[in-house]
Order: sequence, then C-alpha cells, then structure tokens
Amino acid sequence: MFDGVGSSNNRKNIIPEYKSNRNVSRITKHELFDSLEEEDDSKVDQIVRIIQYLKTLPVKTVSLPRVEADDIIAYLSSTLPAKPEDRVFIVSSDKDYLQLISEKVIVYRPIEKEYYTTDTVKEKFNVTPHNFLLYKLLMGDNSDGVTGIKGLGPKGLFKRFPELATRDLSFDDLIDLAETKLKEHVVYARVLHDIPLLEDKYRVMDLSNPMMDDKAKMFIDKFVEHTHLNFFPDTFVEMCNEDQLGNLIRNTDYWVRDIFKDLLEKQQ
Repeated sequence: MFDGVGSSNNRKNIIPEYKSNRNVSRITKHELFDSLEEEDDSKVDQIVRIIQYLKTLPVKTVSLPRVEADDIIAYLSSTLPAKPEDRVFIVSSDKDYLQLISEKVIVYRPIEKEYYTTDTVKEKFNVTPHNFLLYKLLMGDNSDGVTGIKGLGPKGLFKRFPELATRDLSFDDLIDLAETKLKEHVVYARVLHDIPLLEDKYRVMDLSNPMMDDKAKMFIDKFVEHTHLNFFPDTFVEMCNEDQLGNLIRNTDYWVRDIFKDLLEKQQ
C-alpha cells in the first residue's frame, strides 16, 4: 500500500500540524547529494523503482488519490477476514496499526522482528489494542505531529487513568472519568478544557473509521477480488542486476522463484 497524491489533506484539514514535522529540512546523505531537492528526487525515483519490482511479483500494490495507505490497510484488516480461521498480517513498524490488533489481525514489526498480538500490546504498553488509541491521544504522537496532555508521562498516565489497563474505554468514557476526578489533579481539567481539540485528534488517529469514501471502498473491494497476479522472476533478476544490488539478496534467482512461486500457488 502506498499513500496517494494529497493523501494527508483530509487529516491536515482537521489538524494543520498533522505530519508537519516529517518535512525533512536537511540532507541525510551528504556524501551522495548536493541539495535537499536532489535527495528528495532520488527518494521519489526509488519508490517508483520499488513499485516496478513489485509489479514483477505476485504482490498486489495499490494507491488511491487523497487516501493514506493507513486507511486502506485499516479497511482491508476489517474486510478481509471472511472466515473464522482467516488472519490478517500487517507488516509495518508504525505503531498506529497496534489499535487494529484483534484475534484476526496481527502486526509484524520488522525492525523488532516480532509479531504483535493482543497479549503483546498488553505486555508492552499495559493497555488493550482497543485502548491504544486513547493511550496515544493522551501521550501524543511525535511522528504525526500530535501533542499529548501536558503533565502526563508513561507513569503518570496510569496513575491518573488506571482504567486504561483494566477495561476497554471509549472517548466518551475518558471524558466522563476526567469529569469525575476533576478536583483530584490539574491534568483532568486540561483534558476537559481541550475536548474539541481532543475530538479532532481522536478522529485523525482513529483507524477504525478509515478516511475513505464509498467509491474508494468499492474500488478496494474489486481490487481484492481481482485474481490475476503477475510473476516475472527473470525480469526481477534483470532489474537487480541493472541496479547493481549485488548480494543484497543472497541467491537472488533461487530466492525469487522459490519464495514467490509458493506464494502464487497459495493465492490461486
């Protein structure tokens, strides 16, 4: 899944600061590029090249205008499991997806090389996947440019809102708790004071309600039903040689034929 053109606009219309800190203002590879523009152009070229690689393999790729990859993945995680035994595996190191975890949805975080289930989220964050969104709402998310509640840290969070660790809560439940405990600490007053802003932040981060219209959802549904898959292993190997990838993939020819042939047969 790839972000479409203008994919962040929907969320930026709600919170202008959304992902604002992702506009890198410095060159990260000084030995390769003379300017930020040159480096940015290279990144675009590399993404295009990745898509070209994927199109030689039995791997579906999709991008929709004004739709973020997060929303497509969230929508598919809820629609793909049609049978009791079905499972969805989301491969990403983005913590946003942890809120989608359930008995049918598992997140594999490649940097950690670990599968995240409901139990994993409870163990690492002391909340259920259902409450992970509220956890992020209160703590903030620097990667998305979303600030948290002033005065709340990892320890203070569960001291002020121990219910996050004991039962699933809705946004309204959180507000009710703050009203009930208002006189106990200034943090609760800050929550109540910022209700409109918190509602906007919640909406921006809530992947259970993907920001996609019905037309986009219909496209994704048909995209999933489409059964034709490409598999051109010779082209894949030729591209690797053209790009001088060397031993980045050990035994490239064997790898691409063995791994993806098996995947192709399973999908058919």
